[in-house]
Amino acid sequence: MNWNAAVVREASQTGNYGKVVELARIQKRLTQLQLGAACGLSQSAVSRLEKRGSGPYAMDVLLRISRHLDIPPAVLGLAGAPNRTTKGGDSVQRRQFLGAAAAIAVAAPVVAALGPSSDASESQVAALRLATTSYRTLDGSTPSRELGEAVHSHLRLIRGIISTAPTEDRRIALAGIASEAASPAAWLAWDMGDHGSARSFYGAAIQAARSSHNPLLTAYQVGSLAQFEAHTGNAVQ
Repeated sequence: MNWNAAVVREASQTGNYGKVVELARIQKRLTQLQLGAACGLSQSAVSRLEKRGSGPYAMDVLLRISRHLDIPPAVLGLAGAPNRTTKGGDSVQRRQFLGAAAAIAVAAPVVAALGPSSDASESQVAALRLATTSYRTLDGSTPSRELGEAVHSHLRLIRGIISTAPTEDRRIALAGIASEAASPAAWLAWDMGDHGSARSFYGAAIQAARSSHNPLLTAYQVGSLAQFEAHTGNAVQ
């Protein structure tokens, strides 16, 4: 594999490590199922990783794959990569920092909306967010169909809690959680080829984000839908 090839360099520099993995896998003449079996992943997890785009990625998963496919760690943004900046001023370290900052920015308005005297409700929101984060973590090792059923149940639970929320502030706070939960539901439907459900879940994620009055979360969900439409051939949409 020519790691200096233009397509590899571009994918590496923009953080599209899934593309690098796909190129290396094809060059090794391995199927997604074979690569997954060797690295402790399901076929659908490999598929999701390869089309993830510019991150974020689980570094431990990338490390296992890099060893199996003989990909230089630096090409996948792993330890040992030079800390150089691309033309866009974006190094691997900076991308990771911005990703964490975005997550904090999304969460902050939700916590603030709860008010200082709502300890029980704050714990409820924190528990729901933790569950959502856990499902995202399982994304790298669990078949989409199995994980999808759990995510759908989680989303229904959140919607039920919203419907009985005692105040508008509570509904606003919980709407952000519903948006975050609808996003992986959309991603999993996309991975299973159910484009109708994926589009519906992305729409629900955008609507919930708007209801949460969080412009950053709304922008993220609109961008996620745009990525889905582009990848499914609806560039004009």
